[in-house]
Amino acid sequence: MTPFHHILVPLDGSELAENALAPACRMADAAGRRADQPARLVLFRAVSPAALVAADPMLYDEMARMGIDEAQAYLNRVAASLPASGATVVTRAVPGSPADAIVQYAEENGVDLIVMSSHGRTGSRRWVYGSVAEKVLHHAPCATAIIRAHVAVAMFQNRRMLVTLDGSPLAERALEPALALARALESDVQLLRVVPARETLPESMTPGGERAEAAMDAIAAQERADAEAYLQRIYSAHDNRRLFFDVQTADGDVADTIVSYADAHHVDLIVMSSHGRSGIGRWLHGSVAEKVLRGANCATLILRSARD
Repeated sequence: MTPFHHILVPLDGSELAENALAPACRMADAAGRRADQPARLVLFRAVSPAALVAADPMLYDEMARMGIDEAQAYLNRVAASLPASGATVVTRAVPGSPADAIVQYAEENGVDLIVMSSHGRTGSRRWVYGSVAEKVLHHAPCATAIIRAHVAVAMFQNRRMLVTLDGSPLAERALEPALALARALESDVQLLRVVPARETLPESMTPGGERAEAAMDAIAAQERADAEAYLQRIYSAHDNRRLFFDVQTADGDVADTIVSYADAHHVDLIVMSSHGRSGIGRWLHGSVAEKVLRGANCATLILRSARD
């Protein structure tokens, strides 16, 4: 059973934002087929009237009503264009700034997954990464899947998911939801653990440096063996013929290694875990997951732990 039964898709009227519709529909359809009741797919648009009219309450109210009506009509058209599925499709147009409205709706309505597109740091001024998508990613109370504008592979196109693990309980929280989603969509799951490469000793070291280098090689070999044993234990604990695992040594940045691995293995979704809405923690906030999110050529799904 997929863990995502109440899926929110924020839209802004652009084709880019609508790129999130197809994968969201597939997940909602899969959830509905494997549950006793249909999944709920919410098409959402926030309407924020121009700041200049906010000074006049009557004009603001009129602009807000017009904006809501227009947004609702747009959402209804999008809903009517979706392929038939087992999901219940709902449309919601609300007033407010996009990021705040998305997070608030998710909080108040039990949303368990937000699927949205993002331009990244360049491109359209509508949804600039670092603005709406970034705020939602950092403050949403649920899992968030981000599909960036530059992605080269569509979500679930190759039915190959990558789950990155670092040996911590936090990272492992992504495993069960990822496996459930993979079963529902008949995707392969590749578990990956990246071990950092050891530093090269300077050539100027004395002959004693040879002993130090041999010791460092032994430590690196042990780290890799430990990583392989760790993944083997996880693999053996799951009866899944579509589950695989691998260990890679990072030549440089760990995030770069993950992105390169995903590219080489035709991954269409990277799944990672993070802390809750405060202190986002080890995997996010300027660290591995954020770098992966910005550099990956496929969609990235960030799963939240319980709020700290």
